[in-house]
Amino acid sequence: MKSFKIEGNQLTIDIAEGIISTNTKDVKIDNDFEIKDCAPIEVNEKSRTISVIFHKVLAHQLTDESYSAPEGGQTEGNVLCLHKESSYLKYVKDNSLVYQLINEPVFHYSISLADDIIDVITTEKPELR
Repeated sequence: MKSFKIEGNQLTIDIAEGIISTNTKDVKIDNDFEIKDCAPIEVNEKSRTISVIFHKVLAHQLTDESYSAPEGGQTEGNVLCLHKESSYLKYVKDNSLVYQLINEPVFHYSISLADDIIDVITTEKPELR
């Protein structure tokens, strides 16, 4: 993730593509095991970028991917996902006034990145630039 910016009820997430480096090094796991010629993934001038803009954000959370549990229910997409009947959407419904105050459909989107999972509750489809 390159940047994560909130302005009012708009959330903009800039994502940069990780590229496998041409520089390699050996990685020692312990005294008995070493992996040769490992190539790190890095962001550089050749990385492609995209901005994902969510308008009318009602709730969001950012979770380190190591601690994220898989969502139940139906999911559409791989990196940018739309969730149907998710546990996060249920949590927001049960613990906020969203359903009492919003008279339009409410959606749960997530973005799955290398280090982070970003969940967004919104009333609109995200804009991609």
